[in-house]
Amino acid sequence: MGEVCEEKNSKTCLTVIWQICNVFMSLFFALATYVQINDPDAGIWMVCYGVPAVLCALIGFKPHVTETLPWRRVADLHVMVSSAVTAVLGWRLYKEQITEIFQQEEGR
Repeated sequence: MGEVCEEKNSKTCLTVIWQICNVFMSLFFALATYVQINDPDAGIWMVCYGVPAVLCALIGFKPHVTETLPWRRVADLHVMVSSAVTAVLGWRLYKEQITEIFQQEEGR
């Protein structure tokens, strides 16, 4: 029920495309991690970009790893922390009635 393909072991074209996209996203996040070296708060941003780089690389090279509990917990934790930081920054912008977001450090 809900299966895309009857055969369990065959890779569909969409699966291969999904893996290739994840490899490219992993490279993008790895490069984003690297360019954060000169940032004053590099540690925070390197973790924020490094975790998705590793997660995307795992999907690209070993797609079955997404079925494991540690992978799901790391992905869920990263989404929760990222969402919380976004909510806090959004609340701060709303509370301080900042209209020109690109004048703030977080908006650049």
